[in-house]
Amino acid sequence: MKLIKNQKKVDKDKLTLLCLPFAGGGASTYNNWMERMRGKLNVCPIQLPGREERIMEKPYEDMSVMLDDLEQEVLSVIKGPYALWGHSMGAKIAYELEKRMEKSGYIAKCFFVSGSRVPHIPESAPIYHLSDVEFKRELKRFEGIPKAILDNTELLDFFLPMLRADFAMDETYCSEMIEPLKCSIVAFGGDSDKEASIEDIKAWNDYSLNSFSYQIFSGGHFYVREHEEEIIETIINQL
Repeated sequence: MKLIKNQKKVDKDKLTLLCLPFAGGGASTYNNWMERMRGKLNVCPIQLPGREERIMEKPYEDMSVMLDDLEQEVLSVIKGPYALWGHSMGAKIAYELEKRMEKSGYIAKCFFVSGSRVPHIPESAPIYHLSDVEFKRELKRFEGIPKAILDNTELLDFFLPMLRADFAMDETYCSEMIEPLKCSIVAFGGDSDKEASIEDIKAWNDYSLNSFSYQIFSGGHFYVREHEEEIIETIINQL
């Protein structure tokens, strides 16, 4: 099954926005984006295995393996200008993807990074390696997992392999050195985000050889949910 959704609608004359998922997240997160940006941009969410319609597939646990597959597919699908959006884990994936794209001669119109520390700062309190009991307890401090899943033991056990795989991929990733991108970067964050502080968001300035700007919204790690319309308008205006 393809990683890139909505790829049949990719038009070389319109810019394609690739949307990368946060840990535990699926492509349906961007359903409203596809609707709101229709006619302006091609919105193509990335659907990793282990969630939504791919729930029975084995999830990726290794960032490099996933990127090998994703890069190959992106290079075969993108036929015109493109941009990248990534929230949290998705920002790290998007950064590594753009590094590979630039080595192949492509440059994104813009990289929109959201709710993420810069790549060379490792996760300070990883949880992916904990026992099931401890891992489930620690999941409760993350805003992205629906309460309906956290409060349902059977449901949480069902999603546990995917969640653990995503956290392993996210938390073991770290870029040893700063490798700036040739594209512009626009960084977004929440003013009370415990995973990525305002200073963390500003630090993305060191990762662009082009222009850099940032915008801080009220809210925590998933501030995006309360400010989705503003973010969509910002992206449309930027592109």
